[in-house]
Amino acid sequence: GSESGPLYEIYALKYAGPFKGKLAFVYAWHGWDEELERNYYIWVIKGGGETIVVDTGLGLTFAKEHKSNNYVNPVDILARIGVQGNSVKKIVLTHMHYDHVGGMEMFPQAFPEAVFYLQKKEYDFWIKNPVAKKAPFAMFSDPLAYKILADMKGTERLRLVDGDQTIAPGVELMLTPGHTVGLQAVAVNTIRGSAIVASDNAHIAKSFETDFPSSLITDLVAWMHTYDKLRAKSSSLDLIFPGHDAKLLNDYPKVAEDVTRLV
Repeated sequence: GSESGPLYEIYALKYAGPFKGKLAFVYAWHGWDEELERNYYIWVIKGGGETIVVDTGLGLTFAKEHKSNNYVNPVDILARIGVQGNSVKKIVLTHMHYDHVGGMEMFPQAFPEAVFYLQKKEYDFWIKNPVAKKAPFAMFSDPLAYKILADMKGTERLRLVDGDQTIAPGVELMLTPGHTVGLQAVAVNTIRGSAIVASDNAHIAKSFETDFPSSLITDLVAWMHTYDKLRAKSSSLDLIFPGHDAKLLNDYPKVAEDVTRLV
C-alpha cells in the first residue's frame, strides 16, 4: 500500500487551448453535431524529493506554423510552479503525437539533467516503421521532434522502456496501447490511493466509464484491454486523468495561471 514510500501530488498544466470541435472527435461515434472544448496539457508529479514531468507539449516551431490557440511555451508554464532547470531528472513521454512530444525542441536544453522515458514500441513505430509516414499517422507527426529523439538514441538521456516499469518509488510506467502502438500511462501513489496520468488513453474522462475511446484509434482491441488495466490499477475512476478534458482546468484547485492540482 501507499503507507510505504512517498506520496505524490499531480498537477495539470494547460499550455494551449481551448480548441472547439465535435464531441465525436474525442468520444468516438457520439455527438457528431455537439460541440466540445478541449485543452492541451502537460503534467507534473511532485513528491519524495522528485519532480517528474509528463509530456513536453507542442514545440515552438510547430505551434507558430499552426497558429495554436493561446499557446504558451510549456517550459514557461512549468516555471509558474517552480519547475525549472536542473530540478527535473525524469521526463515521461506518453506517446509521439505532436502535442505530447513536440516540446523536445526545447526540453533537453531547458532540463539538462533530465532523462526521457519512452516506450520502445512507440519509438520504433514512429521512427522506423514506414506506415508512420502514411497520411493518417503523418498528420499527428512532428518530424523535428522525431529527429531530436532519433539523435538521442543510444545516449544516457533516452530510456526506451519495454512494458511496465517502476521509475521511482510509487511511480510506475504502464504500457497502455490502443490510441497509439506504444502509449504509456503513469500510475502514481497519492494520498487518495493509486492515481493515473492517463494522457490520451482518453481525451475526456467519460471514456474510462464507458469504454468508448477518442476517434483516434490505432488498435481498438488493445484499447479495450488497456481500459481494463487502467481501472484495475486505479483506486477509483475519478483518479484516472484524461489527456484533453477541459475539466482538468475547470474542476480542480488552481495553484497558478492555467495550473491545477489534480490530487
